[in-house]
Amino acid sequence: RRRQGGGGGGRLLAQRRAVSVSASVAGVAAVDAAAAEEAAVGAAKDASTEAGKWDWAKQWYPVMPLSMLEGDGPVPLTLLGKTLVLWRDDLGTWRCTDGICRHRLAPLALGRVNAQGQLMCRYHGWCFRGSDGACVKVPMAQGDAEAEAVLLNTPRTALGTYPTQVKKGLLFVWPDADSAALAGKSEPFMAEEMGDAPDWNVFDAPASWRVWMEQTWDPSHAPFLHQFTLPSFAPENAVAMEPFVIQDLGNKGLLCDHGGYMKSNMDLKARRVFGAPCANFSTYGYPDGREVGFHFYFVPTEVGRVRQITTSYFRPATAGGKDASQDAVKGNQLTVSTVVPRGRILESAAAPKKGIVAGVLARAERRWPEFAKVRRGLNKLKILRGRLGDQDNAILSFQDSVGLPSVQSGSMRQPAPSRRYPGPASEYVLETNADAHVARFGAWLAERGGGPFGSDDGAGSIHGGKPPGEAELMNRWEAHTKFAPDARAALDFVAGAAARLETVGAPSLLAATGVCLAFGAVQLASLPALAAAGALYASARLKRVAQDFVSGLPPAPMAPEVKLWDR
Repeated sequence: RRRQGGGGGGRLLAQRRAVSVSASVAGVAAVDAAAAEEAAVGAAKDASTEAGKWDWAKQWYPVMPLSMLEGDGPVPLTLLGKTLVLWRDDLGTWRCTDGICRHRLAPLALGRVNAQGQLMCRYHGWCFRGSDGACVKVPMAQGDAEAEAVLLNTPRTALGTYPTQVKKGLLFVWPDADSAALAGKSEPFMAEEMGDAPDWNVFDAPASWRVWMEQTWDPSHAPFLHQFTLPSFAPENAVAMEPFVIQDLGNKGLLCDHGGYMKSNMDLKARRVFGAPCANFSTYGYPDGREVGFHFYFVPTEVGRVRQITTSYFRPATAGGKDASQDAVKGNQLTVSTVVPRGRILESAAAPKKGIVAGVLARAERRWPEFAKVRRGLNKLKILRGRLGDQDNAILSFQDSVGLPSVQSGSMRQPAPSRRYPGPASEYVLETNADAHVARFGAWLAERGGGPFGSDDGAGSIHGGKPPGEAELMNRWEAHTKFAPDARAALDFVAGAAARLETVGAPSLLAATGVCLAFGAVQLASLPALAAAGALYASARLKRVAQDFVSGLPPAPMAPEVKLWDR
């Protein structure tokens, strides 16, 4: 429907505005109205031609930080609905190939990489080369020249191979096997403000790529949806936003400048960059010189699901700087990266901690590398426990599976164009300043087929018109832990400690209590008895910590529900 809606006039007006903004940015001198009109028409035609060449498969998509890829793989991957697999070959290069074996259609993600650096299927041992996907070994065909002639190094049995590259610690995949030359001439979107090795976080989330992208263009939702999650986030602090300034970058995306949306950040100067096909790089600048940057990728894995890959950076205020918006950034957003609290400068935040405990922990990490993974996993637990992502999931999954289909089907109302913003018919009512970026993004998408999955994107058909239940929304194992080595290491450590306290520690202490009582040492018996009680209590607490790595819901027999808002 989004592709059918809207007319060329709306897009033409949008392109005229883009040309005007681009001209002012470039510092072009003022021209007369006739010349501007002619330039706008020409630019609109060029942009239309450029958009017509857009292909969602012929783009770079980030899929996983290298820090989360253990060993040589294989690692399962779904991208644009394709079943793929990541693995490292004998050259040390991470490859991306089809994830289904050509023989009996088994999942190659369950296979292994052999000593020769080839991907071996777990079902019958067929082996594939990473550089071109060719089948190079069929154990059951050895000694059979006729079988080997039709099976080895032939297109019939070769896996599709997809270009890969690494940038700032992220592995990117180009999900089109037939355009490697074009991939070699293209670069993934990556904000240069990021360091060489950002601390990337990865979460798989329900709801479609489209609604997640739209949500990031709408800062005005924060004081309402994320009420009290951060100090100044509250409905009573919300203020109407001033008009946005949006520049159309053609197939490269969009650029948007806007101001504050709460009483505490009215002097905010924000810039949001949509780096096609799936990036949002946002910077928040404050009067005292502070700058917070958020880098989000929303990777369209399949219909109704995305992979979020996120990080952030912080630049401190100048010495003595102070403004009323300080509290708005206090604590920062735990969903994206490490917190840099107010009052600390960047150098002190990055400096290693000192002290006896810090020294002991540092020595332990050097001696036992696995312990370092456990510590990092426990530090990331605060992100998993954060409610911002849970609140987003609750709203967006309903919007995606119930709200949008109700308009697309006509049961609620018919899609209609905005009366304020040019573009195609939309399911939304977009008439305020705060809606400008969502409206322009919708027009950009409509010019390029409606999104990675076109009109089929959305979870309405997946969930039968119902939003996913709380168990799916709060499933932290599927969302993060299962593919995060640090989180898995922390889970194994915590669960193991809880089990040892319950099955070894507490029984041993209770046995010691019995021995003391048998010998009449009643007062002495109280010590191991109290220790046993402490061991059982600690075991219960550790079990709850382990539960948090698996699900956001409380463990049985508690009610399987979570309170996302205080009121």
